[in-house]
Amino acid sequence: MKSAPSLISAALLLLLASPALASQAALGWFKSQGYVGPEGTRIIACHGYGCSRRQAVSVDGAWLGRATALLRAARATPSAERNALAQVVSSYTAYLASSIGGKPDLPGSPAQMSGVHGQMDCLDETANTTSLLIVLETKGLLAHHQVERPESRGFFLDGRYPHFSAVIVEKGSGQEWAVDPWRRAPGQRPEILPLAQWRQNS
Repeated sequence: MKSAPSLISAALLLLLASPALASQAALGWFKSQGYVGPEGTRIIACHGYGCSRRQAVSVDGAWLGRATALLRAARATPSAERNALAQVVSSYTAYLASSIGGKPDLPGSPAQMSGVHGQMDCLDETANTTSLLIVLETKGLLAHHQVERPESRGFFLDGRYPHFSAVIVEKGSGQEWAVDPWRRAPGQRPEILPLAQWRQNS
């Protein structure tokens, strides 16, 4: 029979070897919005503005293999992991655009593109980015960060249009970071910046 310390050590090793659990706060955001969170590597991608159009997309196979390699090679520091995440998210936005089809998504969600197939506003971008981050987290690919509930800034009365972003938090320091591809075309590097700074931007 194993001793108590041995059993504890075995349990810790099993926990460390298992995929991370997805953030319940992030998953709860999907429910509060009436959106569908990811299941396994299946993402219900939002487009058309306000998730008015939805399409199932799988982030597995060769694409996930490349993302895995990038993130595993960047485990030395939180900064290195964020840089790798920027590469993964840029690849993901290009992959989504190709999978969904239609005219490539225009940055900044021009009003005249509302309802158009393949066009994404900040809510679509936030849902899609958060879905990806949850997949990466549950696969155990985020060593230094965990996925949090998306955040918003602006509320008309302060002269700013409401805007949303996906959020991660650095495990060691507790610093929160916005992961925001909204101002970028598919395949371009997203903004990843301290959430406090993101909140001040317009």
